[in-house]
Amino acid sequence: MYKVYFCMDKGLRDYQQDCIYIDGEIFQKENMKCPQVRKIGKSSAIFAVCDGMGGLSEGEKASEFVCRTLKSCDVPFSKDGIYRMLFKIQKKFESSGFIWSGTTIAGVYMDGTNSLIFNAGDSRVYKYTPEKLIYLSHDHSYVQSLVDRGIISYQESFFHPERYIVEFGIGDVFSPDWNEGKKPFIIEDRLNEEELYLICTDGLSDYIPDQQIHYLLSPDPLKNFKKLIDELDKVKSDNYSVILVKTC
Repeated sequence: MYKVYFCMDKGLRDYQQDCIYIDGEIFQKENMKCPQVRKIGKSSAIFAVCDGMGGLSEGEKASEFVCRTLKSCDVPFSKDGIYRMLFKIQKKFESSGFIWSGTTIAGVYMDGTNSLIFNAGDSRVYKYTPEKLIYLSHDHSYVQSLVDRGIISYQESFFHPERYIVEFGIGDVFSPDWNEGKKPFIIEDRLNEEELYLICTDGLSDYIPDQQIHYLLSPDPLKNFKKLIDELDKVKSDNYSVILVKTC
């Protein structure tokens, strides 16, 4: 079983281009009363966020399309299962009629305390531990490429003026990358008793540093989730979506 807290807001944008996926439930609201809470009474579940991109409302449609397609997928609990799921969604997107649009995706497929972490784009998955917040996913972004090459530090990437440049995701705009064999980031993980996952779009990770997120959530992340959202509302600009998932 899992306890899930989540929230989303359109920030200062005209459209809500984020979409939240909670084990088959899809949410895309300009704002919502936070936190929303769900209890998932089964051993296996998928949780994800998408951050759409494209002119006018196309980003909104792209992220919702990906979540809706995810809902229809039968996904084996394996890294290959996750890859095949994302590849299938990409191919459906390419034949959907969308033009020059796309979306990021980041999520966790949980089976008890065992987990598969996945992302394409710059939406993120963190693991909260009592000691620190661990960045588990891996951005497909220009700034992340600078970090990977040792040109800037991870801490410096938070302040980089080009941190908004996304280099991969799901959508027709990313078809050349998929055709050239570029793959989503997928790793295995495991939760201990006092740990939980934080899944978010860059509307959180670009505005509040990792260390401050951990400070705001400590020592009880579910109890302090509203504290994080209240702080985010002070600095928000972009759409944001945030999910906390804990085993129970």
